[in-house]
Amino acid sequence: MKVIKDLIVREIAGEYILIPTGEAALKIHGIVNLSESGYLLWNKMRSDCTEDELVEAILDEYDVDRETAVQDIRSFIEKMKKIGILENDEERTDV
Repeated sequence: MKVIKDLIVREIAGEYILIPTGEAALKIHGIVNLSESGYLLWNKMRSDCTEDELVEAILDEYDVDRETAVQDIRSFIEKMKKIGILENDEERTDV
């Protein structure tokens, strides 16, 4: 899975904000706030990656168990799909 290209990220007052540009601005209205972990995942998803790679990135960065990481990442991915930020809906899960 990979995020669409027509997004720019800005850090403003310690918060990460995704701003749609180009064609993305036509279907995504407003801006998207990312937490620190969401920003980590978004950066990872700028290149095509699997769900398992996202889990490993979170496990490397944060003190969290695998089950919690998997649940949180699946929730994050679902939110990204609803907003329309993912490039395609291919399900590539290796967890």
